[in-house]
Amino acid sequence: MLLSFGRGAEKRPGEYKDSQNYIGGRLRRSIEFIPIAPEHLPAGMVSLIDFIRTSDMRPLMKAALAHAEFKALHPFEDGNGRLGSMLITLMLWESKTLSAPHFFVSDYFERNKDEYISRLRGVSEEGDWTAWAEFFFKALHHQGISNIEVVGQIQQHYDEIREIFCDTLRSRWSSDALDYSFENPVFRNNRFRRNAGIPSAVANGLTNKLLEAGLLKTLIPPKRRASGLYSFPSLLEIVQEPCIRIYRCVSSQRGLIHGSAFDFASGIFPKI
Repeated sequence: MLLSFGRGAEKRPGEYKDSQNYIGGRLRRSIEFIPIAPEHLPAGMVSLIDFIRTSDMRPLMKAALAHAEFKALHPFEDGNGRLGSMLITLMLWESKTLSAPHFFVSDYFERNKDEYISRLRGVSEEGDWTAWAEFFFKALHHQGISNIEVVGQIQQHYDEIREIFCDTLRSRWSSDALDYSFENPVFRNNRFRRNAGIPSAVANGLTNKLLEAGLLKTLIPPKRRASGLYSFPSLLEIVQEPCIRIYRCVSSQRGLIHGSAFDFASGIFPKI
């Protein structure tokens, strides 16, 4: 489903690779890591899935090992990076280490790609799991600190812009409109009318006032029966690095971004 739309959609999503693939360096001018050959992939995937399902290893260490094994297998023609990152998130969520599946460490891996590949190669060539685990735990720590900082910025922005919403809308529904905008920084107007708890006729007027004031931005204008698509740019600017990459990834897959900015950036520091 993740690769059914957007980049990689034409590369047999959901089917195992049938030719050798490679992991390139930062400048993509050299081969830094050679994953498992296609003929050995099915057995490797069976072993990985069995490990994920049955191992009673502590959650953080289990996620570290599973991610490294998945990268060594690199089972698909495209999308292995996205799926490998999601594997970490989903495993930590399933183990209740995370309160919600909104922790993505891929930004740290990308910013430290040379060391990331070096540590993975160390596992493959020398069995150096210790160095890989240390790097993995450091990545979780730094990403968690970054996410907590984003949470603080979001809360501060909420407090600052609440009065602006009140002055702009001059409506008893201004707090509802503000809360919905924070929970859905990109939304279609029909969802706003249906889910914000605001009468439909009032909701349309509030949207127009927010657009006129520059507090919302039109992404796709309304057309006939199709509702317009709008964004809350001041919030998206806060989560732009690294979180906006996640938003864009979801948007490219489904055409509409769902989820709460507060949920996305809060409750996401792993409980060690």
